[in-house]
Amino acid sequence: MQSQKEMPASKLALVLVGFPVVSTLLSLLLLERSLLSWTGLEFFPAFWLLITGWYALQIALLGRVLKSAGWRWSDIGYGLDRRKTAWFVGGYLLFAAALVGFVEFALAGAASDPEKLKALSDLSNLTPKTTAARVVFVCMGLAAGLCEELVYRGFAIAGLKSRGLNQWFAIPLAAIPFVFQHGLKSLDQFWWFFTWGLVFGVIYVLAKKLYANIVIHWLVILSALLAVLQTLR
Repeated sequence: MQSQKEMPASKLALVLVGFPVVSTLLSLLLLERSLLSWTGLEFFPAFWLLITGWYALQIALLGRVLKSAGWRWSDIGYGLDRRKTAWFVGGYLLFAAALVGFVEFALAGAASDPEKLKALSDLSNLTPKTTAARVVFVCMGLAAGLCEELVYRGFAIAGLKSRGLNQWFAIPLAAIPFVFQHGLKSLDQFWWFFTWGLVFGVIYVLAKKLYANIVIHWLVILSALLAVLQTLR
């Protein structure tokens, strides 16, 4: 799980401070939503597309950091090659497509019911309320589950351990930047994200691999798709 080489402090800081700072700055768009009006999309689908791109960039940047430090992906608990990664991602997309299909089927009659439409509009803004929004949300969930586990579990904990920190102290330390990865909403839900950071950290340390983390993380994110079913009660 861990390289024999020590991860330089500058690279740890670049990732564990730099990434959450950028994420928090991007979340400021929640306060000025007109800045994404040029996309022609509703705010949240446009915002989620932007965040998906940022997650993808974080993974690419992490790859460069690992390579420059003489580490491999397997050193942080991810040893799948490109073919196996394609199957791994394909499994997520298949499950997510089935879940979206189930939600679409369940909501089929809601469009003609004013009360259900009102209930749908009253749901949290972070709940994907339209088919297009759900598709974008699925793409964001794919990138988020991969990125956050690679960065805040694999890289963070293995990197801190390489510098002599006990793994059980590394878990809560890595959970703090994970909180701020979620931007403004993490201020109101600090303990929610921090607790999940601890849970995922323990799973990673015990399993010594990231695959279970990623799958569980994906499931937690996709559970948000089911929130719209509250309108059917």
